Amino acid sequence: MTKTKIDHARILNAYLSRMTLADLENISEASKRWTHAAMNYSNSQQLQAQAGFYAAVCNSVNNLIAHDLHHIEIVIELEIGE
Repeated sequence: MTKTKIDHARILNAYLSRMTLADLENISEASKRWTHAAMNYSNSQQLQAQAGFYAAVCNSVNNLIAHDLHHIEIVIELEIGE
């Protein structure tokens, strides 16, 4: 059985195109804090910044409306072949 290559960019686009600018900015700022911590601080501070990034991502996904999540699920299903 040959597995078809998944277009991860298409899946990411499905998410990003439905997030608000505020949510995208929040993710971006959390990413910057994580990068800064990784370059300048202790391991525990890096892990804290990583958790903050994950929280920003979770918050953004939780802010999506049901219609948008359904569309994203369709894109994912098309990509994984289900």
